[in-house]
Amino acid sequence: MTHSVPFKLFGSSAAKPLGRLLVLSSLAMALHSTSAFAANVCKNNDLEGAYVYSVDATSLTVPPVGPLAILGKITLDGKGNFAGTINGSIAGEILLEVPITGTYSIADDCTGSFTTIYPLFAAHFSLVLFDSVDHRKQGELLSIDAGTVGTGAVKPMLH
Repeated sequence: MTHSVPFKLFGSSAAKPLGRLLVLSSLAMALHSTSAFAANVCKNNDLEGAYVYSVDATSLTVPPVGPLAILGKITLDGKGNFAGTINGSIAGEILLEVPITGTYSIADDCTGSFTTIYPLFAAHFSLVLFDSVDHRKQGELLSIDAGTVGTGAVKPMLH
């Protein structure tokens, strides 16, 4: 028994239309995938307008040592800056209407950095953006300051 039929199929002129079909199908899939990836490109103006800002963390070494919870409203300018006010509990001390400012930077791959400037310290986060329910981007935060373990979020306010 020989295997001449498959070799003849690939070596024959009948293989050329099949080969073209496979190449064109592959090209169509690649082009379709490229547009899907291009749609996931992020930039600073993906975060613009009114957002809810929240952080849940524990300070291990930076005074006051202990748990902290922060919730507030910030306005992002789409250019890498924000400002707002928060309420919080830091190691049991309640803070009301604390003004904050900060900066953010977003890379094409939807990752970036987010820095919040409080009256007495600054907090630094890594950031990952993704689509929210209303097709606006929202971000998940991870504290990157030594001596702090925490996560947070930046979510668009729905009107």
